[in-house]
Amino acid sequence: MNVTEDLKIAKIYLSFLENKLPVEDVINIFISKHNLIRFHLGNKLTLKFIPKLRFYYDDSIEHAQHIDSLLQKIRKND
Repeated sequence: MNVTEDLKIAKIYLSFLENKLPVEDVINIFISKHNLIRFHLGNKLTLKFIPKLRFYYDDSIEHAQHIDSLLQKIRKND
């Protein structure tokens, strides 16, 4: 998660394991629940402003798996 300096916008990065829905659908679910999530954050945080949430897909797990598969291929060829 990254938050702007003025704490008004938070970028939330999501990754999914064994997800059966397309990534866009899952992100849209989070977007549709934006106000509910902010409400619950407001109950837990003591900030002057509760940031607006922006949701993004984090593909770092897939990237790491790809690198791992490449390394395994290299080991097999040695």
